[in-house]
Amino acid sequence: MKLNFKLLAAPFVVLISLFYMSFLFSSEIDRLKKEIDNIYFGNFVPVHKLHIILEKYNEVLDDHNILKYDKKIIEQNWNYYNKQYKTDKERKIVEKIDKFIAKSFTKNNNDYYKFITQQIKLLIEHEIYSASVQRKNFLKEYNKINQYLFYNQIFIFIFILVFITIVILETIKNNKKQEYLIAKYKQDSITDGLTKLYNRKYFDTIFDDITIISSQNGWLSAFVMIDIDFFKQFNDTYGHDDGDTALKNVANVINDTFDKEYEYTFRLGGEEFGILLFDTNIESLKAKLNILQNNIKNLTIPHSASVTKFLTISMGVVIINENTYTSTVKELYKLADEKLYHSKENGRNQYTI
Repeated sequence: MKLNFKLLAAPFVVLISLFYMSFLFSSEIDRLKKEIDNIYFGNFVPVHKLHIILEKYNEVLDDHNILKYDKKIIEQNWNYYNKQYKTDKERKIVEKIDKFIAKSFTKNNNDYYKFITQQIKLLIEHEIYSASVQRKNFLKEYNKINQYLFYNQIFIFIFILVFITIVILETIKNNKKQEYLIAKYKQDSITDGLTKLYNRKYFDTIFDDITIISSQNGWLSAFVMIDIDFFKQFNDTYGHDDGDTALKNVANVINDTFDKEYEYTFRLGGEEFGILLFDTNIESLKAKLNILQNNIKNLTIPHSASVTKFLTISMGVVIINENTYTSTVKELYKLADEKLYHSKENGRNQYTI
């Protein structure tokens, strides 16, 4: 059985490509997750700045005075925080606090400083909460995308697996059909279409080597030539359809009688049949020939033009031993034909060895 490997390779290439694309997509998702984590933890830098500002304002509350050094630190850290990305809503709040901080540098008022610290604390709480919410939302989406990707990979794998299975089954089916057709063609090329015995072409192939095979193996072999008695008259009396039926029936009996190893049955043409037997002996050969004649008689095929009133056969037999290699196949065939003629001349429905 030959599989179409080019056809089978295609889905594997597609599968590998899809998994590679899935891997790249997964890598990009993981990279994006790391960036989000960086952004999340990066949000703590502005929060840290706010803590520094809050710490300085707490110090101001203790000594009731914003020193030049403290003011500079507050401005630097606030400016860093103020430049960070903010939503429109956040930007409006930050702008208000920016004005509050600017005023705090000109006022020496503890209540105002307390108000500023409250605003800074609110910003810190907002930054931490906002970053946490955004990361949770992203992780939720990240997990959804990962699940979606995982299920798609499973679906792709199952789809490709089913596709490959179908391709393999179809290939096996086509190969079996092809093997069957090849075997049938080979069988048909050596088989007679009507009787299903081996044909004359195949007979010639084996018969050409019968003397060599017998000589090399030290076998006693035999060639039996068979002819249906008065078959022309049978066709004239009963018609060619009944004639074909009679040929099939006779062929079946011949094939059933000589069905052992090294026994080959042929239709040589028309109403003539042949049997080749290897590694046999005279006694078993005669016994089988008698059985064959009785089996043909038992068919009880009516034949009004025959002496016996039933269909019968005549046979000519040639024995081939290890010394017959000097004879040609033409001589053997001619000799078998002469023995068949002798059977017919002596009253038919008999064999001559």
